[in-house]
Amino acid sequence: MAIPREPRQKMINMMYLVLTALLALNVSSEILNAFKTVNNSLEKTNEVVTASTNEIMSSLKDKLNEAGTAEKAKIWYPKAEQVQQYTKGLYDYLADLKIRIMTAAKYDPASKSERGVDNLDATTRIMVEHGEGKTLYKKLEDYRKQILGTDTAIAENFSKTLPIDLSMPKTKNKSNRTWEAAYFHMVPTVAALTILSKFQNDVKTSENKVVTFCHEQVGKVKIQQNAYAAIAIANSTNLLPNQELEITAGVGGFSTAVSPTIIIGGQNIPLDQDGAAHMKVRADGIGAHSIPVLIKFTDQNGKEVSIAKTIEYSVGQSNAAVQLDKLNVLFIGVDNPVTVSGSGSRTQLKVSISGGGGVLIPTNSGYLARVNQETDNCIISVTTPDGKVTPVKFRVRSIPDPTPMVGQNKSGDMQAAVFKSQAGVRAIVENFFYETQFNVTSFRITADGAGFEDIVEANNSGAAWNEARSIIAKCRPGTFITIEDIYAVGPDGRRRKLTPLIYNLK
Repeated sequence: MAIPREPRQKMINMMYLVLTALLALNVSSEILNAFKTVNNSLEKTNEVVTASTNEIMSSLKDKLNEAGTAEKAKIWYPKAEQVQQYTKGLYDYLADLKIRIMTAAKYDPASKSERGVDNLDATTRIMVEHGEGKTLYKKLEDYRKQILGTDTAIAENFSKTLPIDLSMPKTKNKSNRTWEAAYFHMVPTVAALTILSKFQNDVKTSENKVVTFCHEQVGKVKIQQNAYAAIAIANSTNLLPNQELEITAGVGGFSTAVSPTIIIGGQNIPLDQDGAAHMKVRADGIGAHSIPVLIKFTDQNGKEVSIAKTIEYSVGQSNAAVQLDKLNVLFIGVDNPVTVSGSGSRTQLKVSISGGGGVLIPTNSGYLARVNQETDNCIISVTTPDGKVTPVKFRVRSIPDPTPMVGQNKSGDMQAAVFKSQAGVRAIVENFFYETQFNVTSFRITADGAGFEDIVEANNSGAAWNEARSIIAKCRPGTFITIEDIYAVGPDGRRRKLTPLIYNLK
């Protein structure tokens, strides 16, 4: 049965819970915004890759009417069309999954409301519990086999490079033992959409690579892009001091003839192998910040184009909190649950303990603190990613002395039959928040009155009626019992002398 807490302790615990919830909201908001940024980028990339594939297919179709390429085009154009059909089926299935998850979570990306964006149940229910994750895995597996089975030359060239990765993702949660659980168990809505967009990107990229290969078997691809898009994105819009902001800028297109000039924060940044410019800066100064990005390129009509964009981000103040889950005191001899929260993910927070001989043991939900010395100055410190240390001081105390009793009686009048039916002396810590066990190691029992001509005593070892059994057998109404020199040992290993017991048997 739960023991009622005092109003003051209830209020303190509630304040800790509210603070922890607020901190968790701040952290999750940053993570969710990062997922939104990545998902938007993936969806734009998918549009660009689709446009590129359509251009390649159009060029390959033209080869059917050219005298020098018609014969080969008749072989490879149908294969490319087959690849497109495989891709469309899987891509549309992924799009339908996204709609189902958004509907179940009641999340609308077009709405300014954040409702459903962090829903953890919808994705788990659809992808894990209802089996759509297993179906997705099978469809991805079949898609890979279909693409490679289109032609032996395609299989030889793409068996090791086709970007359809079905390997088991690494996860710290050992309960996520299946592919679908590792990807989708307890994943917020926006993260699930990002994962599905990633698979859509894998499928579209595979299609583009294979269609390009089919065209190359006929002749060189000649493509004129019909549109370019200047792209500038940041890896996050909410940062802590000293965290790193990465800006990626480039032109959405696949023609190597386009060589854009990228200027970020006044610096000319060269392009990497992926055709985009990357710049990393250290977040500094609390508040809102912005970095100008200028992208210059030549469009499909030979016109010089300059597009200016602004990357906006904010640097927040780091914070952290430490809460003891049961009491605001650490007790010797028990595992004290500790909840730690702060700015940054759990893996980014460094938690330590000093004083009281304390050690911290990580658990799935937080930490367990074990201490062995009483003190008023036990410090649990949390270091956030920006290096800020938040120390929280706790007292360390021994577990209160237990109360000795025979049965449920702590002393006083007791029915003789009830007294004799008990197994011995036990010790219980009453109204305590932790499950504790004290073992009675010895006691001295004295009896006089009814059933005894003289005072009789015995030194008993252990909690049960051992050496005292003969005395207990003679007890009857009118017997007067004294049990003293009661010793017990608890979880902290310390031997304690407990208060005496006096019974008047009725």
